[in-house]
Amino acid sequence: MKFLKLQRLGEVQEKLKPVLAELGLQARYERNSTLGGDICFENEDGSLHHAVTILVTDTLFTNSVNPWKGTCLQIKDVGEEPLGYGDWKFVEWGCPSDTPKFRGDVDEIFAQIATYLKEYPVLRIRNSHPGLIDNTDFVKVLRDVEQTIQDKTDRPITVNRIDGVLSINFEVGDDKWRIDVANYDAKLVINDVEVNMVKGFSVPQVKEMLWEEWRKRDIPDLGFDF
Repeated sequence: MKFLKLQRLGEVQEKLKPVLAELGLQARYERNSTLGGDICFENEDGSLHHAVTILVTDTLFTNSVNPWKGTCLQIKDVGEEPLGYGDWKFVEWGCPSDTPKFRGDVDEIFAQIATYLKEYPVLRIRNSHPGLIDNTDFVKVLRDVEQTIQDKTDRPITVNRIDGVLSINFEVGDDKWRIDVANYDAKLVINDVEVNMVKGFSVPQVKEMLWEEWRKRDIPDLGFDF
């Protein structure tokens, strides 16, 4: 099996060599299959990933005359959407779709795959790109708490990323507040001092962490007298 896996990956790299060289990508196994992973196309550090993936089937790892017959591609539905805070964008993941199963000989099949690679985009993923956030949990937190925060301040809410840590930043009175999100933890930082943390957080827990601190400090909503 190991030899066949390497052989199939080598076939992909060789048959698609011109288009992969043009795109600056390599063929790799993606760990999401009991068969060892589907075949994806990405750059050296994995920060660029093609929307097209070859779905691995049982027959691919056999010694049949044309093991590629009956395989298909998965097209990832991914796009960059404006976040609404400065020039930031976030990676929006949708539902992928599969192509029809391939027919024909090996050269015909790889010609079809090459056509898909040229037609569909190379995606920016992960959090290494300037101005791009690929963290669904962070975006969920931001969208859920932004109105709650806006009730407490008339100043802008901003996002930032420093050393891989994503943050929601805002001011309440003279104090600078920040919610840091990294490694499934959310920390509440006020004037650069950590005051609370939620480990393995859910979005409601982050909102409750904010409310708890506001109650301690008796911070009113804007427009209301207390």
